[in-house]
Parts: sequence; C-alpha cells; structure tokens
Amino acid sequence: MVVTPSRAALALALGLLLAPLGAVAQQAEPAPEARLSDAWLSTLQQTEQRVVWSHAFALREETADALEAQRRRLAAELAPLILSALPNGQADLAAGLTQWRETLESIPALPARTPGRHDLPWLGANQRHDPMLSRIRLWGHCVAPAWVEVWHLGGVSRVTWRPGLDLKQALSGLPSAATRGAEQAVLITPAGERHTRGIAAWNRQATPLTPGSRIMLELPPHLGDTGGIGELINERLPAYLATRVPGEECSVHGTRGEE
Repeated sequence: MVVTPSRAALALALGLLLAPLGAVAQQAEPAPEARLSDAWLSTLQQTEQRVVWSHAFALREETADALEAQRRRLAAELAPLILSALPNGQADLAAGLTQWRETLESIPALPARTPGRHDLPWLGANQRHDPMLSRIRLWGHCVAPAWVEVWHLGGVSRVTWRPGLDLKQALSGLPSAATRGAEQAVLITPAGERHTRGIAAWNRQATPLTPGSRIMLELPPHLGDTGGIGELINERLPAYLATRVPGEECSVHGTRGEE
C-alpha cells in the first residue's frame, strides 16, 4: 500500500528544509566595506583639531607606488638641462635648475596625495565618488600654511601669503632672472588641480592665490640640444608637484599603520 503525503505534510517538510538555508544565507551576507568617508568620521571623533577641508587629502593605492620612480626620473632629467645651460651663458638658469633637482632629491615621495577632492564635505555631496578605504593608502589634512611655493627659473622660493595676493604680485618680488623668458606658469591649487596661466606682458591673466598653492614657471622652449627634455619637464614636474601635500604641519592617517 502506497501512502501519499498530504499537501500540509509536504508544505511542512519544505519549510523545514528551507528555514536553515535562509538562516545560513542571512549569516553569510557580508558587512558593507568601509569607505573613505567612514575613515574621516572616525578621524574626527579621535581628534580635537579643526580640519581645514580645503587642505585635506588622500592618496589612492594606484597612485602611490609610482611616485618614487617619478621623483627619481625628474631629478635625473634635470641633469642634461643644467649641463646645457652652463655653456650657453645661462649660469643663473643652471643654478636655478640645480636647486630644483636638489629639492626633488631632498623631499621623500611619501606622504603624498592623489590630485582631486577627497574631503568629507565633498564626499558627502558626491557619494558615488566615495572610494573604498581598501583602495586608499593614506589620508589626512594640513594646517593652511603661510606661504605660496614658486618653482622659478632661479630656484625654489616660498613667498609669504597675504589676503589678496595674486600671481603677478608673487612673481614681482622675485629677482628679474627668476622670470626672464618665461611666458606661462602652472598653478597647482591645494586640491592638486593644475591651471596654466599667462605671466608675460602680452598674455598675463589675473590669478588669485590661496595659501599652500604651488607655482611652476614653464621652461623656455629653447634650452639647447636636449632632445625635448624641457618640454617633458614642463609636463611632468607640475604633475608631480600636484601630488605634494598642501602644507608642512599635517596629520596623516594610513591604512598600513602609517601615522
């Protein structure tokens, strides 16, 4: 005699089978991965410092590992420009480029920043661009400094910032040899944004400056037979300077214990 189970029994058996599976599935659901905004919120809870968000930064993992090679390459590429300037009667330029090279060699590649906005207010307003914390090497903020840094043809100088300071005023305080022959400058903002601005009499553009900005005067187009290295420096050095943190008194937090 074959016994046919009732519909109620089948439903009960099916329920007993599915209940554990549902419980397992619920337990296996991963927790949301932490994002940079979560790290900022945790940082704010642990510090009494006021964060100047215009001088906040973060370094993404995909940016970090290439910085040391970029620094070394730039220092090496300046050598033939220095050698080319000397026999051409450009001793001031040779001395200035030597200071560029020495400055690059003396400052470690890290800590650094990935150019762009990574501050908490911006991330809150642009949540789709809030990166996973696992993709961030470090983050932090700097006290807004009292200077603007200028990489000019005579070397590297820091000009004291004051309200209303603009690019023309910053350059006017430098020796004449520091700007001779330069027609354009690249402005790097505290957020790492780059803007090319005219600085000659015929193309000058009004450009206000904020503390912690960096300025690089582009090298003149003809610096001897150097195989176009001057053009490479004009392209690569501003990109590297955009990775520098916007100050000296900085709080840095890292996902690898770099604090």
